[in-house]
Amino acid sequence: MTVIVWDVDPDMDGNVSDSWEGVRVKCLWCRSDGKTVLAADTHHRIRGYNFDDLCDFTVLQEDHPVMSFSVNKADRLALLNVANQGVHLWDLQDRCLVRRFQGVTQGHFTIHSCFGGTNQDFIASGSEDTKVYIWHIKKELPIATLTGHSRTVNCVSWNPVYHQMMASVSDDFTVRIWGPRSSSLDGVENDKTVSLETTNSSNTSGWHEMVS
Repeated sequence: MTVIVWDVDPDMDGNVSDSWEGVRVKCLWCRSDGKTVLAADTHHRIRGYNFDDLCDFTVLQEDHPVMSFSVNKADRLALLNVANQGVHLWDLQDRCLVRRFQGVTQGHFTIHSCFGGTNQDFIASGSEDTKVYIWHIKKELPIATLTGHSRTVNCVSWNPVYHQMMASVSDDFTVRIWGPRSSSLDGVENDKTVSLETTNSSNTSGWHEMVS
């Protein structure tokens, strides 16, 4: 697979600026420095490609395939969905594994997890067992498990403005919107409560499905 960057200058007519020849790339992320792109490849690693210095380097190495990853707003932490391993949290600066989140079923389907909450102190991920898992970033065990989908949940996205809302997408052909039971967004049509399994007593408010 070739890694290519196009210049967005309107006078460049979409010409290729730089490229690297390499292994197959599964996922990309542009860093906040405006010059580095992170890429997960088939060698179970994430490499950095610097388009100013035209250099590349290994950022982290896993023992199993990295199916997808995302980076938090501080550009410091990376959240990886790893085949047969689940969700891993890495420190990009220190290049070390910080935490392995437990509970999620992750085989070889591509599942996308995300950071969320006001300060991105929470983690959410879909799972092959049809559930959505939520963790506090400092705890390995989930604080909430959301049920409602009937097939693999392959993507979740936390609302960046209304931090009490989250969306999930599944192979059951539905998109579901979730929020806490104490949410102020009342009166939404088709509002219905779904079951919530909690493993942490601090999660007393619970979540419910707002729209599907």
